[in-house]
Amino acid sequence: IGLGNMGAGIAQCILRAGFDLTVRNRTISKIQPLVDLGAKAATSAKEATRGAEVVITCLMDDQSILENLHADQGILAGLKPGAIRLCVTTISPRCADELEQIHKKHGSYFVSGPVVGRPDAAHSGQLATYLAGDPAAVEKMKPVCKAYSKEVLVISERPSSANCMKLTINFCAISNIELIGETYVFAEKCGLPLEHVRDFFQNSLYAHPAAKMYAGKLAARDFGGRGGFVMKGGLKDVRLMISTAEAVGARLEIGTIVERKLEKGIEAGMAESDWSAVYEVTRHESGLE
Repeated sequence: IGLGNMGAGIAQCILRAGFDLTVRNRTISKIQPLVDLGAKAATSAKEATRGAEVVITCLMDDQSILENLHADQGILAGLKPGAIRLCVTTISPRCADELEQIHKKHGSYFVSGPVVGRPDAAHSGQLATYLAGDPAAVEKMKPVCKAYSKEVLVISERPSSANCMKLTINFCAISNIELIGETYVFAEKCGLPLEHVRDFFQNSLYAHPAAKMYAGKLAARDFGGRGGFVMKGGLKDVRLMISTAEAVGARLEIGTIVERKLEKGIEAGMAESDWSAVYEVTRHESGLE
């Protein structure tokens, strides 16, 4: 149910894997290409779910999912007890918790299975899927998910944890996009050829062992200054970055955030810790010890 760019690609992969598939979409024209590939067409969510062992929804957001669930011709109206409902949409963890309770009351199972990847990855079966929910239901979903995924990872028995995982990944992605964007603006305002900065990102920074090293240091919370870049030196450099950017009319907004956190870390006695100990400030401000 839901045949947008992602849903259509997922549906095609499921068909190629040999599963019997019924499809439903609000825009009828999006159904025909899948019917041509062997899918059955349904005129409502109720019709699509009637008799199904598994129902996959690829809708827009919390609201559209809940509307499709509760409508007179909606999902619950046709879903049989014991069936599994898989949601591949990026939804709020709160909504996932709500959906889990709704399905329990109905006598069916809710599994969160948000996916990571672009539409071309959906069409080629190269998505990453994060599953969470009842263990038996999750196990039954794996063969279906593998039809459109290169990786299927089980997170926990709590459905909303898969949505937290997806939001974590998306936060990392958009933060890196902002980082790259601010860096490009800084470089351009400084008069640098942008292709050199691009090549640094593509061939060095994100392929460099240092990226793996910092990921490990943060995960282990190992911030000893031995062999690292101490926080007081980091603050000096960040201030140089910001002042240089200001001089050429650029804004390094991530830089000002990091400057504040480095200052706070030094005030807390971490001047000689590796500058990646800025993570401790982030943890503290988020209520973590």
